[in-house]
Amino acid sequence: MSNTNDIKPWFKDDIARTLMSIYFTSKQNSKATGNYEIGFAAAIFSVAMATGVNPETFLDPEEIQKLKAKVNS
Repeated sequence: MSNTNDIKPWFKDDIARTLMSIYFTSKQNSKATGNYEIGFAAAIFSVAMATGVNPETFLDPEEIQKLKAKVNS
């Protein structure tokens, strides 16, 4: 028997907001830092957090350190 408490239905509006989050986060970070990679990693990190996924399970530890350094600067 599986536990269905963790299932989150996705609707068109949810996906649209997720895609907008990725786009705008990447765009703003690339403008601020000139580094698109960090912007993209930040976007993926934020989407993972919003959907309840631990981003540390799939992002490179190096990327996580860069993101933490950016937040703390």
